[in-house]
Amino acid sequence: MKTDKQANWNEIFVAYSEPSWNSLFRFSMSLCRNHSEAEDLMQQTLLKALQAVPNFFSHNYSASTPDEAVLAAERQGLSELRVHLLNWMLKICKNTFLDSRSAARHKLNHLPIEDWDESPDATSDKTGGQSQQPPPSTVGPETLKSQEDAFFEQALDDDWKERFEDLSPRQRSIVYLAAEDYSYKEIAQLLEIPIGTVMSTLSRALGKLKKKAST
Repeated sequence: MKTDKQANWNEIFVAYSEPSWNSLFRFSMSLCRNHSEAEDLMQQTLLKALQAVPNFFSHNYSASTPDEAVLAAERQGLSELRVHLLNWMLKICKNTFLDSRSAARHKLNHLPIEDWDESPDATSDKTGGQSQQPPPSTVGPETLKSQEDAFFEQALDDDWKERFEDLSPRQRSIVYLAAEDYSYKEIAQLLEIPIGTVMSTLSRALGKLKKKAST
């Protein structure tokens, strides 16, 4: 049987995180590409987050009891706390996904994790085996923002989800977060990768999606 303190933490977690569960599920889908796998990933994420929510409030808000967490939420502002909580859950989701892929790779000794760990700031030169930086114009902030705007405007009237099949998990997650209006800096912080990685990966992902749409 749960203690009153545990029950209160559960209630606080549900109350503050439930409005973001749809966003969390969409992020899970961007990683898994499969509805049932995304549901499993989301459930694992929520369970881990629930177990760790006291640490979340203790570390970020110096709140060691459910009552102190409520007061911290009132001081912070409910909307800001929910954003903070969602960002924390997105990190848990990403790490849970990578852990599962790594475990499967170890068990099966088969294919590596889809190119999440490859260097995203360089493209392979098939003729000489050397890597080349993408042209600056490809990943400049203004150019990239124009690419985003053009793609997402088109995506509103298009069955663009099918195009995600050719993207890696990292590319899908970055495109999703960009579509959710996260800044490059915020995406870099959430996924724990350099901001240049975010920009170059997003540029290539949008290029793939546009190319697929034109075929």
